[in-house]
Amino acid sequence: MYYSQGENRRKRWYHLLSIGHTKLLVLAGLLVFSIITVLTVLLTYTVRAMKYDLERVVTGGSVSTLYDCDNKPVVPLSGEDVLPVRWEELPRNLVNAFVAREDESFFEHNGVVYSSVLRSVLRNVASFSYEQGASTITMQLTRNVYEMSEKTMDRKLLEAMLAQRIERRFDKHTILTQYLNRIYFGQNCYGIAAAAKRYFGKHVMELNLVECATLAGLVRAPSLCNPISDMDNAMGVKRETLGRMLAMDFISQEEHDNAVAEPIVLAESSAAERPVASYVTMWARRELDELRDELGENIGGISVVSNLNLSLQQRVELAMERALVAVEKPNSFPEEWLPILNENPEEAQRLRKFFEGIKRPADMKVRDGNDLKDVLQCCVLVVDSRRNNRGRVLAQVSGRSAVDGRDRWQEMCHPGNAAAPLLYVCACLPGGDNTHIVARKADVTGQSLGYEVVSSLYRKLGLRMELPARENEMALYRGEFNIARLDLARALFDIQNQGNGYLFKLISRVWSRGGNLIYTHAPEKTQEFIRREAASAVAKIPPFELTEGEPTVLNETLPNNHGTFCMVSNDKGVAVFVWMGFDNPALLPQGTRMAALMKRAAYCLAKELHTEARTLLRARASAEREKNKS
Repeated sequence: MYYSQGENRRKRWYHLLSIGHTKLLVLAGLLVFSIITVLTVLLTYTVRAMKYDLERVVTGGSVSTLYDCDNKPVVPLSGEDVLPVRWEELPRNLVNAFVAREDESFFEHNGVVYSSVLRSVLRNVASFSYEQGASTITMQLTRNVYEMSEKTMDRKLLEAMLAQRIERRFDKHTILTQYLNRIYFGQNCYGIAAAAKRYFGKHVMELNLVECATLAGLVRAPSLCNPISDMDNAMGVKRETLGRMLAMDFISQEEHDNAVAEPIVLAESSAAERPVASYVTMWARRELDELRDELGENIGGISVVSNLNLSLQQRVELAMERALVAVEKPNSFPEEWLPILNENPEEAQRLRKFFEGIKRPADMKVRDGNDLKDVLQCCVLVVDSRRNNRGRVLAQVSGRSAVDGRDRWQEMCHPGNAAAPLLYVCACLPGGDNTHIVARKADVTGQSLGYEVVSSLYRKLGLRMELPARENEMALYRGEFNIARLDLARALFDIQNQGNGYLFKLISRVWSRGGNLIYTHAPEKTQEFIRREAASAVAKIPPFELTEGEPTVLNETLPNNHGTFCMVSNDKGVAVFVWMGFDNPALLPQGTRMAALMKRAAYCLAKELHTEARTLLRARASAEREKNKS
């Protein structure tokens, strides 16, 4: 009995080590199937990768270009006038910093680190998401060149195959150089040459260890970690990069310690926004920054199609300077203003005498060449208000010269009575005991509504404002608080357009370097900014001036010497906004009639440009109809 049991146990133990013919066949079949599957996948992605033109790796720049509404090139948007660098110009510390930070085995692998890819795949499969990329520098270059932005395993496999093709075709020096010439470094800088000049005012060859580590550290989050926008983050990524360089023996302990302790010193011009070629360039760059998340970081060489009407833009710039000269100098009344007053010749003559008769202050500074400090300034904004086009910026200027780098539409002013329509909107909102109480004076209406009601609505509108405290509530009702000029214009525009929240947009479409449409602005897709009923009611009462058959006008002298603000607008047409004044309100001459002169000049300028814009839009629409017929 005992012997029999022992024999049975030995058979069962032996059986555990025996796989059997059936199981062996199953495992062999699974192994063959896996090999065939892997080979099929590799063959499929190899064939797909063969369809891509490798010459794109070494061709195609990173300079972006702005076009007008007729697809005519207007100006480059690259940010810096620099040429791509060559391998011989790259400092050793810069190469080592990027290798240590981005791809430690760059000079050893064939484009793909298989252990990293496998680890990435397992982690992504385990999490049922795309958490880890395992990208080498070559794979990052591939993604940039061929615009592979989607985060999928399909893209990752194709990217890996392309990276290996690139490695077989080009040497490591070429790959790293092309990578550095293309990637985004923040502050509208594409490529290492633009970044070196923007941040440090240097050629790439002149960068020191601290600067190399800083630039290598910021590329993963260029908008957050560049030293202009956030010095603390920049110092942090610099330390991380230096630590990795030390671990790889690229630098000594002494070099590491000295560089960690050394501050990041920016070029003097980097502390503020650099001068740009034009105000249009400045506006376009600001919008591109706002679209950064949607467009992605690696979008050098894009084509930006704008709503800009180049002919109108040129007329705006000339007309604005004529208007400013008419205010500064006697006997300089613009003849271009006469046609807008032809229906009343007597009024035209009175206006001419008014401009020619007012004595200008002897100490008022007048523009003399490029010396624009403390001179009279002006902003102009022309916005489309036609159906399906509302909010499109057709032309704009933000001062007398973009050399100073100031966008005055983004700066603050005291709106005074120009903000009264916002106050009246509060009174026209349903609910409460003070519904529809609109007095002729804004401060009376404000007192009836109360500080909490008015300030609450203003905050909900999301405009850039600096509201006064409760103890100074009369300043709130009188418009003696700060608001961005552009936001004031936008609020008035929206009230005139049934309360819909239209954002003023210069950019219409963005095309990638490879010719793919990556952004389209849809102006009609907007939420209600102010209740329609309230906006419609307020749009018909002062300070808006309505004359039958004429555009709506708002023309107000701003309090505390903040200049004058004018709007000339018509529904389903064009809106023109003009601000005129001094950057420093204290410079407005006291005891003179300069404020009245500025108010009339702003109105005449806005009316002239409104007429010009409508004429151009009508001609354009007519030409498009004729084109469609043919």
